[in-house]
Amino acid sequence: MLINLITGDNPQCYNNDIEVFGFKRGTGESIWGIKQHIGFISNALHIDFRVSISALNTVISGFYDSIGLYQKPSDSQVNIAKQWLALIGLSDKQNTSFTQLSYGDQRMLLIVRAMIKHPTLLILDEPCLGLDEANRQRVLVLIEKVCAANTSTVIYVNHHAADKIKGIENYLKMEDFKY
Repeated sequence: MLINLITGDNPQCYNNDIEVFGFKRGTGESIWGIKQHIGFISNALHIDFRVSISALNTVISGFYDSIGLYQKPSDSQVNIAKQWLALIGLSDKQNTSFTQLSYGDQRMLLIVRAMIKHPTLLILDEPCLGLDEANRQRVLVLIEKVCAANTSTVIYVNHHAADKIKGIENYLKMEDFKY
C-alpha cells in the first residue's frame, strides 16, 4: 500500500496529506510529473506488460513510463538503452519481442527499464520473485551496482533474507510491525 501511495496508484493518496517530490497530492499535480522521478518494477507491472515490442523498445519505454513505446525515441535514448542491454548481457536479443523472451530476461529488461532514467527514487517490489538462481543472482548484482552508484534512493521490497542487498543499510522486518 505504501508503494501505491507514493506512485499515485491508490485513491487514498488524494484523501491524505501526502507530498512527493514537492508535489502535494490532490492539488492538480500531474501523475506523469511525479512518475518522471520514479523508476518502478513489480509483479503487477510484469503481468501487465503484455505488449509485443522489442527488448530494446521495452527498455526505452522506461523514459516515458509507458507500457509499450508510443513515441519516437531520441538517438541518445536509443544509445543509453543499448548500453543497458550490454550491461545485462542481452544485446543480442535487442530485436526480440518482449513476449518471446524467457521470464528471467523479461524481468531483467523491466528492471533496467526502471533504472534507465536514473530516477531519484527506484522502487523494486519483489524483483527476484519467480526467478531461477542464475537470474536471481544477476538481479541482486545489478541492484548492488545501482546502490553503489548512489544516484537513486532505493526502496527494495523483499521477503527472503538471502536476497539482502549490500548498500541498503536501513530496513524494516515484518516482526517490527505490531498489528
